[in-house]
This record gives sequence, C-alpha cells and structure tokens, in this order.
Amino acid sequence: MEKRIQQILIVFLLSLVLSGCQMLPVFRMTPMPLETETPQLSLNQVTDIPTLPPVTPTPTPSIGSFVNYSDPGDIFLQVREEKLPEKPFREVIAFGTVGEFIMTTDAWGYVTSTGSFKLEHHSGTEFKVNCDDFSFYVDAHKNLVSSEKMVEGSEVIVFGTSGEDVTEINADLIAIHVIREDIEPKQVDVSIFPSNLTYTEYELESFPSLNPVSIKAAAATSTPLPTATSEATEDPYGYTYDPYGYGYDYYGYGRPTSTPNRPQRTPTPDETGTPVPTPTLSLNDHLEDRYKHSLDARTDFNLGLYGEAYSSYLEYNQEMNRDPSHPTRANLIVASNGYDFTDYWIPYVESPMVTNWGIICYGGDWYLPVRLTVDIDPNPALTSLVYTDRVIRSQQNYDKLRGYIRSFGYTIISVEYYRTDARLFYFYENENGYGISINNQDYDLGFDDIPYGYVGEYTELNPFFSDDLITFFGHRGDKWYYVEIVLNEIF
Repeated sequence: MEKRIQQILIVFLLSLVLSGCQMLPVFRMTPMPLETETPQLSLNQVTDIPTLPPVTPTPTPSIGSFVNYSDPGDIFLQVREEKLPEKPFREVIAFGTVGEFIMTTDAWGYVTSTGSFKLEHHSGTEFKVNCDDFSFYVDAHKNLVSSEKMVEGSEVIVFGTSGEDVTEINADLIAIHVIREDIEPKQVDVSIFPSNLTYTEYELESFPSLNPVSIKAAAATSTPLPTATSEATEDPYGYTYDPYGYGYDYYGYGRPTSTPNRPQRTPTPDETGTPVPTPTLSLNDHLEDRYKHSLDARTDFNLGLYGEAYSSYLEYNQEMNRDPSHPTRANLIVASNGYDFTDYWIPYVESPMVTNWGIICYGGDWYLPVRLTVDIDPNPALTSLVYTDRVIRSQQNYDKLRGYIRSFGYTIISVEYYRTDARLFYFYENENGYGISINNQDYDLGFDDIPYGYVGEYTELNPFFSDDLITFFGHRGDKWYYVEIVLNEIF
C-alpha cells in the first residue's frame, strides 16, 4: 500500500514540475540588421519640418563695440524714458520747460552766477537746475550750441544727477528743442594771416576714403591772390616779441602779429598733379609727406612760469569706482611738481575716447583740454554718447572767457631752434562756425565742422600736428576740404 502511495506521489510531483516549466518566459536575441533601411517617407515632400538656423560664430565684443558716437535723428524722439530722482545723488533724465533764470549775487550785490534756472515738469514738480563750467548744450539734432539758445519757455531735456535735495539737478547736458541755423559758407580771407604762415585749401571731389585715407581734388580751379589790406613794418631781423601771447608785438620790436604784410594762397590742383599755375604733388602725396615733419615743440612747453611741471589724471574713471555723490562725473586732478593742487568733476562716460590731451604752458598760463562725455541712452546695456571739449586755463573756463562753444587741438608751432618764434595754436567753434587761433588771435574759417578726437574707423579724419605743418579736414555744406597750414622760417 505504501509503495502504491509513493508511486502516485512521484507521478503528481513530476506532472507539477513539467507544467511549471511551460510558464517560464523564453528570451530570444533579435539579430542586428546588416544595414539601415531607407525610410519610405521622402523628406523633400514634407514642407513643414522644423529646422534650426545655421550656427554663426559670435565675435568677442571689443571695447567700444556698443558705443554709438553719432546717432542721427532728433534727440527728443530718441529719448523717451525719464529718470526722475527719488533719492539724492542719482542719475537724472528730466523733461520740461524752462522757467525763470536764477541769479546768484555776492554780499555786495554783484551777480556771480546766472547758471541756474527753474525746470517746470509736466507733473507739476518744479526742479532747480544748476549749470557749471562743465555743463554743455545741444540742439534737437545734437549739434553743439551756445547756452544763449535757451530762453524762458524752451522745451528741454536735462541730463545730470540729483543733489542732496532731490528737487535740485546738477546738469551735465541740456538738449534744447531748437535747430541750429546753417552757417553761411564764406571764403577765407587769407590776407589776415601772419606773413610767415601759408594757408592752403584744397576742395575735394567727395568725402575722404578711409582705411587707408585717400583723397581726390575737385576739378582744378584758379583762385587769384587777394590784395593785402595793409602793409606792416618789420624789424631788420624779422623777430616779433610777444612773450605773453597777447597777439601783438609787446615791446614794439617787430611787426604786429595780427597784421600780415603779404597774403598767401595756393590754387587747387587737379588729381593728376597738373598745376594751376605752379607744379604740385597729388593730394595723396601730400598726405604721405606729412610724416616727414616732426612734433617736438609741444614737449618744450610743459613747464610753468617758475619751472613747475604740471600734470593731470582722472580718479573714479571706472563705473565701479565712481564717487557716490557724482555718479555721472569723474574726478579730474591737476598736479604741480607731483602735488595735487586743484581738481574738477567732469561729465565722463567710460569709452575709447581720450579724456585729455595733456597740459601746455604758454605765456605764464597752463592750458588743459579735456573731453566731456554724456550717455543719453537710459538703457544701461547701450551707450549713446554726446560729447564736447572744454579747456581750462589756469583754473578758468577758457572757452567761456573767449566766447567759444568749444576749443580743441592745442599745440605749439615753431621752426626756430630756441623757440623764440613759438606760438600757441588751437581750433575753436563759435556761432560763426569753426576757426583757428594763433597766438590768441582768432581767424574764422567758416567751416561747418572740423573732425577732431575721432576713434575707430574715423581716426584718420583727425587733424595732423607737427612743429611747422598742421593739416585737417573740414566741410562747408556738402563740400569737403583738405587744408594745410605751413609755418615758414623768417630770415
């Protein structure tokens, strides 16, 4: 019986094991295809498959890449966003109309300043706007204009910083809603220049080609020599003694420096070099020949009347280093023999532009030309510069003293070894356009513009300076000119 039971149990277990094996999954390896099959769908027949744009390399931004120096158009259409002061010492962009002008008087009742006015904002708030020696003015097209263009009722935009009182604005730039009148073109009267100076204009066929610079003269024209207006007397040695730069012969040893005795004029040549009436080089040869002249005299005039050496430098010229009280200005420090003796806060935007051209000492005074820059774009990622030049002479606003809108390009011209013939030279802009000054004697040239201080691709438009040759480009209306000023030796 037991044997029978064991047989039945063995049969049961065997059937159970065999049935369980059928429940185990069977894994089969799928063989890899020998080649990828071509899809049956033609991609050329599908028009709406999304595609990525081609990858283009992004150049590394260089300094000045996002700086705009000459944004055309109306500043009143460009600047739409205000920055009204909510706290002291903050950047301000404010729109409004000019109210009454504020005069400041001293204890004796004398007017000491007329550089402030009330700005009537459309919100009803009235701001007091302070203008100092480093504030400047432009019209709606960003042309530099005199402060006299601003009158009561003028629509303006004020760029600057708030004072300790948030209703007080210290102005860097004021845009006036006027359009500067075109300057009437006029010929230069070369008879007014000193006798040992030759002034030559070449009318160009078009705007100069740049990088490298190349110019072509307009059709040859013959310009007669003007008649001298007066005949001056010179001493036998041809010397003129003018140690203080007053523009006249101080001790009467020679001729008056402002009264020439022989005019100079060179007719315009054609590009082939065919002269009218004397042989001359092509204008591109003129450009090359400039580099044969040296600039040494300027460095001989870096000491003051008592032998002191002047220098200047900028503090807080980086955004991160700005003084909290002057967020739009940098601190310009003037030193004498290494000791700081005066400083100024000038409107300054970090850019590739040169901030100043060094100090020249002449006639007992020191001259420091500086460039003022203001960013009119409220977007901090972009910079749209408006700029001007200002000259400080022995701690005075020299441009204001001389009635200039600005002056620039200060240098010394001289051909004599001991520099007894040295004269101060610079360019200026006033209500009559652009001109040059020699020994503090102004000569209006009637140009609408003389490029200066340009950077980047327009650097070659800047004037060229040497001891006895100065060249520059300028235009009257749509006509461009190349000008050479040559200082000749007096024998």
